Parts: sequence; structure tokens; C-alpha cells
Amino acid sequence: MTTYGSVSKVSMDTLSAIARFRHQHRSNRGWLVGGKRISSAVITRLEQKSLVKEVAFGGEPTLILTEDGKKLLGEHPPR
Repeated sequence: MTTYGSVSKVSMDTLSAIARFRHQHRSNRGWLVGGKRISSAVITRLEQKSLVKEVAFGGEPTLILTEDGKKLLGEHPPR
């Protein structure tokens, strides 16, 4: 598995999907971001690293990138 520093390729792909897609929905086992299914474990790891934050807009949970997440994504754009 390729890593960017201490962040895996899966985590980078997840950050990219969160940044790209506004349609997000929490499912019983994780999240659906755009058409990509993301496990709760991946989101939890990203939250622990302070790269992603869950907020509520109009009562609906949404994932957003923190400033650190945006910076990391900017340093390592998706291929």
C-alpha cells in the first residue's frame, strides 16, 4: 500500500472524495460520498488525525475537510 507520509492511499482517496462530492449520506456501516462507500473505520482514523470533521447542516450530518486535510490534499493531489 502506498502512503503519503503517515496517510495511506485509501485515506487520500477518501479525502479527495469528500472534497469533490457534496452529496453525502451516512449509512448504517459507514458513509456514501458521491458513489463511493467509505467505512466508519476510515472516517474515524481521519478524524483522529484531525483531517476530517463531521458537522450538521440543517440537521443532516456532513463530512468536511479541516485546514490540515485541505493542506495535505493540496500537497498530494489525486492522480
